[in-house]
Amino acid sequence: QENPDPNFTTVGYPNPEDPKAFDYAIRLGKEEEADLLVATDPDCDRVAMMVRDEDGEFVFINGNQTGALLVNYILSSRHKNGSLPANGAIVKSIVTGDLGKAIASKYGVETAETLTGFKNICAKPSEWDRTKEYSFIFGYEESIGYTYGTHVRDKDGVVSSMLIVEMAAYYKKLGKSLIQVLNELYDEYGYYKEKLISIVLEGLEGSKRIGRMMEYFRNNPIQAIGNMNLVRTIDYLHDETGIAKSNVLKYYLDDGSWYAIRPSGTEPKIKLYIYSKDKDEERAQEKVDLIEEVVTGKMYSVE
Repeated sequence: QENPDPNFTTVGYPNPEDPKAFDYAIRLGKEEEADLLVATDPDCDRVAMMVRDEDGEFVFINGNQTGALLVNYILSSRHKNGSLPANGAIVKSIVTGDLGKAIASKYGVETAETLTGFKNICAKPSEWDRTKEYSFIFGYEESIGYTYGTHVRDKDGVVSSMLIVEMAAYYKKLGKSLIQVLNELYDEYGYYKEKLISIVLEGLEGSKRIGRMMEYFRNNPIQAIGNMNLVRTIDYLHDETGIAKSNVLKYYLDDGSWYAIRPSGTEPKIKLYIYSKDKDEERAQEKVDLIEEVVTGKMYSVE
């Protein structure tokens, strides 16, 4: 919106993570035949985008996809112009997808993982300033927060918006949309699909039930989901992971898929993050659906 309005009458709910926040922008975008829609939240620290597809419809690009596109654009550009540091690193949260990590690996760039939140993500460049272990390049998490370089050291919707627009313009010169670029990344690295499920359980009893769910999964990890077998479990509350203790459980499956469970730190809900990987897009989505069915079934069975 152009004029300050604390009621945000042009968007309803001013959170660009929700595609409904783009309703007005979509109308204007179609009138102007725009290639790209960009929206920040009211304090401009997070940013989301929609990209016009071949049919003229706007497609929402989620935080994991946007992060991967930015990682690819930044690293490929800096590799091409010779400015990529020899000890470069990106940082993502433990519940952010792994496509960006796979891209970084191609360019010899390390990926560090932290707990959610940019106070944790941006603690890494400050640590590396002292140790000189790595040179920080980019940080992001699935909830549409991104930061480039160290001049802000927090999620930064201003510079991220600039990078998104610059990236879209660069690929348009090459005759590609960001949807096409994303599909090229999937062709190269595999299809990464994701889903976030939040189960709201209010009140004291709800809080206790969330606690019981966490304890159930902590003590009874699911050994197989379909033909995907559990190969690794991380309990961030009890295991030595090199990062601060937190009530998060993460389960890795033998096909490269994983899921994580954690209570929300701010709301009466428990969150399930699901990530799948497959060479085939349909199978990747089927894996997400199957993991959701099995894991939520177990969650709801805990009284």
